[in-house]
Amino acid sequence: MRRIREGTSIMPVEQAADDKQLIKELERQLAELQGNADKLSKEVESLQGANSTLNQQLESQRAETHQMQLMLEQIQREMRMQYLAAVKSFSNLMELRSPQLAAHGLRVAELARLIAKELPASDSALQDIYVASLLHDIGKLGLSDDTLFKPVVELKGDARVALMKHPMKAQAAFHGLSEMVHVSEIIRHHHERYDGQGFPDGLEGEGIPLGARILAVAEDYDELQQGWLASKAFDELQAQTFLVGAAGKRYDPKVIAVLPTALVKLKAAEKANEKILHGEDLYEGLVLARDFEGPDGFMWLSKGQVVSRHFIGRVREAEQQHGVQLKLYTVKTANSRTASSTKDTSLQPAQQTGHVAL
Repeated sequence: MRRIREGTSIMPVEQAADDKQLIKELERQLAELQGNADKLSKEVESLQGANSTLNQQLESQRAETHQMQLMLEQIQREMRMQYLAAVKSFSNLMELRSPQLAAHGLRVAELARLIAKELPASDSALQDIYVASLLHDIGKLGLSDDTLFKPVVELKGDARVALMKHPMKAQAAFHGLSEMVHVSEIIRHHHERYDGQGFPDGLEGEGIPLGARILAVAEDYDELQQGWLASKAFDELQAQTFLVGAAGKRYDPKVIAVLPTALVKLKAAEKANEKILHGEDLYEGLVLARDFEGPDGFMWLSKGQVVSRHFIGRVREAEQQHGVQLKLYTVKTANSRTASSTKDTSLQPAQQTGHVAL
């Protein structure tokens, strides 16, 4: 009683009860928060697990994708090898049938490639145009020599009909080769005319595949000089003049417009990579940069072929017999040997006195 009277503080019963209730409420809320925290922690762990699973699946998918890419690249390489093998096989067939025909294809292909680059054409189109030009006469393999090299203007009756079928025969030869679809289309239509008067389908203008319009110009430029198209052989200038004069009729004017530039580049490339040799300069292993026709008018060795010992002897013998120094265009190499270091005493060179280079 004294402490009460002296003013000692004693907590009211109601306030003490309220504090206990508050503490109890705080403890409850703390427990609830702890429960929520545990729940969130479990959810985080679950999400981390799911994320890890997703990462594993992603890595697995990446590995599968990489494997698929490797398989696709392998398939593409195999298809490419099959394609190149087919091209080589057809090219070899042409070489066996007629070295002149195969050499003609090489010349036409190079000019067609340069024309296409001037227009310009895509890389894939360039390849198709080059291959089509290389093999454009594959449908002629069954023709007789008389039909094969006789000027077109002189062919009559069945011989002319047989010749006109060769683009379709060529297309049929490539049937089933998916890589040759565009190539075969170019070959089929390379005798169409810009004015619609060609064969086999009478296509005209832009309706003719671009590659076929290019091939038509490149082929006729070479055939005019070979004497296979007109009744007489043209020189380079005459052939070019003929083509320019037929722009809009036989040929696409856009293709003719870039022909002069392509021809300049063709000649520059030939000169840069060629070396002129005579019989006494030849040695085994050289590669011809141009077709070589002997004094008898027949092709003795085509462009890209390797000079043999037998060929060297034949050239030197011809030089002695005809009293001329024959001119051969060979591929220039960094290790080309000089004539003095390569003379073969068993193959005596022709006498040079009074010789005139052909």
